Amino acid sequence: MNLKYRIAIILVLIAASFWTLFPRTVVERVKRNGVFVDDTVRRVPLKRGLDLQGGMYLALEVDESKGVVPDKSKAIDNALKVVRNRIDEFGVSEPVVQKAGNDRIIVELPGIDDPLRAQDVVQKSAFLEFQITDKTQALEKALPRLDALLKDAKVVVPVTSPGAKKDTANPGLQSLFTTDTSKKADSSKTDSAAAGTAGGPGAFSKLIQQGQMPGEFYVAQSDVGLLTQYLAMPQVAAALPPAKVIRWSGDTVSLGNRVYRPLYVLDAKPIITGEYLTDAKPNTSPTEGNLVQFTMNNEGARRFRMETSRHIKDYMAIVLDQHVMGRPPVIQSAIGANGQITMGGKDLQAAQDLALVLRAGSLPVPLKIADWRVIGASLGQDSIHKSITAGAIALALVVIIMLGYYRFSGALAVAALGLYVLYTMAALAGFQAVLTLPGLAGFVLSIGIAVDANVLIFERIREELAHGKTVRTAIDEGFRHAMSAIVDSNVSTALTAAVLYQYGTGPVRGFAVTLLAGIAASMITSIFVVRTFYMIWLNRSRDAQTSLSI
Repeated sequence: MNLKYRIAIILVLIAASFWTLFPRTVVERVKRNGVFVDDTVRRVPLKRGLDLQGGMYLALEVDESKGVVPDKSKAIDNALKVVRNRIDEFGVSEPVVQKAGNDRIIVELPGIDDPLRAQDVVQKSAFLEFQITDKTQALEKALPRLDALLKDAKVVVPVTSPGAKKDTANPGLQSLFTTDTSKKADSSKTDSAAAGTAGGPGAFSKLIQQGQMPGEFYVAQSDVGLLTQYLAMPQVAAALPPAKVIRWSGDTVSLGNRVYRPLYVLDAKPIITGEYLTDAKPNTSPTEGNLVQFTMNNEGARRFRMETSRHIKDYMAIVLDQHVMGRPPVIQSAIGANGQITMGGKDLQAAQDLALVLRAGSLPVPLKIADWRVIGASLGQDSIHKSITAGAIALALVVIIMLGYYRFSGALAVAALGLYVLYTMAALAGFQAVLTLPGLAGFVLSIGIAVDANVLIFERIREELAHGKTVRTAIDEGFRHAMSAIVDSNVSTALTAAVLYQYGTGPVRGFAVTLLAGIAASMITSIFVVRTFYMIWLNRSRDAQTSLSI
């Protein structure tokens, strides 16, 4: 190839590399709260991964505590789509959501500053149901039977109710209850949260108090743990009213000086589920506080309208993941495509998160967090400093060895090595790779690979010169005869990196991507660029025809 074309190609590659690596501000369409808007975003081509920027790592598995899942791999594939949709709307920059093996989902969230919120968003099932509260007094009729079953029951009562949420008063709901209801909260009743055993006469009925609507009961927060244990007993579950389900409220209320958690008896068959939901947005009402407004598709709207028209003046509970959201509203008229979920005093962020998971859809199987860890930003910054130090030391050693052993030819290889670094970084930016700590290790390793090809070429040139050939001929023969060994070694390394990328996850993939980019760049610089440097030297130097410093 003509020397001018070679120089032009090198200059074009340099210009393209700088253009790829240059940060820029772009305007793009982003989805926020379910709505696409134009936003100005500062794009940094080489983004830092979790281990360099800090953030959160999650490993999710199928939760089989509520039933065996026959095909875990397929269930994970389906859940992966939902988790990815939730993370995309969560607003994390460059997240990693991928399947690991056949039974695990790996989630990496760089730069996140609220790990508990992230866990809740990722793990929440978001199964939405609309159920009518019981009007038949089914639980009241079953109380004598339940009390008889529990008369001699021996249950260890914990000091703290297991799994109970932190008690939070709800003044907004307190005004809905009459003075008579408050009187029902007998403050002199023995606190059943003390350690010991429970049972005796009226063991079940003494824990609940009738609420203000059909199917509503109040349970002192201190009694929630005991009643939960009762409801989990097989004999109690069998004695509960048929075609009914019992669901705890997700909120607590204050009556007098005590905290209660509402309990609802609902029709087991929901009138509709969240599968027809197409959109959900958070909002704030002056009278109802924070809420989530949702929209259903045409089929859902038709079913919702038909079912609610049959239950005018009935109370409808909005149940998310088997917990009642707020107080069940009264159905005043048929409801169509639009509705809302009140948050019961929760903040706007809770409404935003609920809208997010509803838009992304419910998980096909329950997930549990098998492993999680938070990586601080300071630890990531320390990793960057150490990686830069290691890279500088490696580069310095390579430069010293090449200059000391191959002299002028080594200087040409060092000059090409500078372009190698530029080309490799540009390749990573062009493929939108995320730079990780293993990726930096792969980059440092590839520096040695970059000059390895030059070592093979230089040694071959030395052999040709020793056989008495001219400098120009020795250079040509050196590149030509070393080519097969260079291709073989780089192809074998590239195949290894490709296997690591295909079957690896997270950090292993980061290492493989950087190594592949380094191999491609080293082939260009060690063969094409160094050969061009030799050609420039041969055309401009008078001593080029007689001697070569190598």
